[in-house]
Amino acid sequence: MLTKINHGQAITIPLKKYLILAPLILLGCSTFGVNAFESSKFGLFVKNEINGDDHISGIGAEMWFTGKNSNFGAAILTSIGHAAVTDREKEQHDYLAWEAGLKLGYFSDIFAYAEVGFDIGELVLQDRNGDDEYRTYHGDEDNDFVATNRRRYDDANNIDGYVGVGAGIKFEHIQIEAFTRLRQIDGEYWKADNQAFTGAKLSVVF
Repeated sequence: MLTKINHGQAITIPLKKYLILAPLILLGCSTFGVNAFESSKFGLFVKNEINGDDHISGIGAEMWFTGKNSNFGAAILTSIGHAAVTDREKEQHDYLAWEAGLKLGYFSDIFAYAEVGFDIGELVLQDRNGDDEYRTYHGDEDNDFVATNRRRYDDANNIDGYVGVGAGIKFEHIQIEAFTRLRQIDGEYWKADNQAFTGAKLSVVF
């Protein structure tokens, strides 16, 4: 059951400008990578992040690019999985989490990074249809009734996204990391009660 949230009490994370820039940065990294970076490294991972009873888990792939003369660089990643998130009315919502992200940081046997990401599914499939339609009636100067069609839109259903930081360690082909993310999560009639998630990720690097 979806519940209308009082948006006057909403706490908003200013992620929109980052979410707009993220696809452009990803494109730039992939286009510019041949000349600016060494040969890339590729990995497959499983991850889980939690806040109380809420969780976002998934599997995914990641590619790292480091500088020719340093370990500073970038990584692009995508994942798909399951999310269970509680709204501000304490109703839990289950949905498919299909995300893409970008990391910037220092990548060696011990590494640290900052990251930004967004929900690909919402970006591609976001629907701005009217939440509902209704008719209102009012009297004109001749005391006749005039019907007016009105449509109400939900402007609060933004594209989900996150910003975060993380760190980890690499043992040959195995990589373990921990991270913290601040997330913007909402639906047509609800907004997530929790915004801060902590998680862990296990990767196999080729």
